[in-house]
Amino acid sequence: MEPLKVVLTPVRNEAWVLRAFLEATSLWADYIIIADQMSTDGSREIAKEYPKVILIDNNRKEMHMAATRRLLFEEAKKIEGEKLLFALDADEFLSGDFVNTEDWEKILKSKPDDSFCWRWMNLKRNDITKYSTFQHYYWCVHESETLWNGTFPDNFIHEWRLPWPPNADDSHTFILDGFCSIHLARVNQLRQKNKERFYQVSTIAQNSKLSMVSLYRQYHSEEELDYFDVPQDAYRFYERNGLDIWKYIDMDDEGAYYTNEILGYFRKDGIKKYAMLDLWDEEWMKRNGVEDPRTGAQKLLHKYLQSTMHSSDKFLIRVIDKVLKWFV
Repeated sequence: MEPLKVVLTPVRNEAWVLRAFLEATSLWADYIIIADQMSTDGSREIAKEYPKVILIDNNRKEMHMAATRRLLFEEAKKIEGEKLLFALDADEFLSGDFVNTEDWEKILKSKPDDSFCWRWMNLKRNDITKYSTFQHYYWCVHESETLWNGTFPDNFIHEWRLPWPPNADDSHTFILDGFCSIHLARVNQLRQKNKERFYQVSTIAQNSKLSMVSLYRQYHSEEELDYFDVPQDAYRFYERNGLDIWKYIDMDDEGAYYTNEILGYFRKDGIKKYAMLDLWDEEWMKRNGVEDPRTGAQKLLHKYLQSTMHSSDKFLIRVIDKVLKWFV
């Protein structure tokens, strides 16, 4: 008998894409555990419509993804039977005809403690025909007793998705290239910009000693990426099952939740705390009654970072960046 396929998904105001995710994932998963973090956009109501969903509450006010992942794994532990655990976000879909690949067969026939990595296919901003790839990422693990004793790094945003078993070794790790995870976040450009603003602001809220230079380079790295044509068979599994995922995606959702959270941080901490960030788009500021808090020196630094983004890996730029980090 094949192990149960259990998908673990954190949700916080993902109604723009959640129905598409649940329509798609319900085609192959046995259970989908949704940890909802007090959504206000109808995400909870959408999740309740799907019989394979187990909806649990994540009542943390602040974002802390490692804690959310632990919550999801604790719920998965309650499901009886042998299990494969898949860590997918609501804007991620497995690609191609994945269920008919040799790699999928490897997953189904895996042994406890086996974990599986594959790549992200990150769709380009506002363009569903182009993608960039990032390094292999851990997406799936075959549960074991030692897995439940594994740990998550204590990160509040960019986190591991799978706990690391205390006895982990390379013999249980498998790199797969037969399919990947299609990441849709960036195709909704307005929402993605708001999301990135929120990530930057919440990062500074947690640690205001971070460098302007490091934060800028991290959140503008997409400018350096190479893009490729999305394969024609990228959505073959869903098409074969009569599902058009784009029918269920709301590209007009701007992510008002992120804006509200950002403005809440400004009111709480004062906007000058966040002047180090390069997120002061004129249209966004006008729409939300915000004024640019940056000093002339901060604006000048942001212009330097912007103009050197494509050459940030050059020796001279890396030296200048290193020097600047001592001061800003």
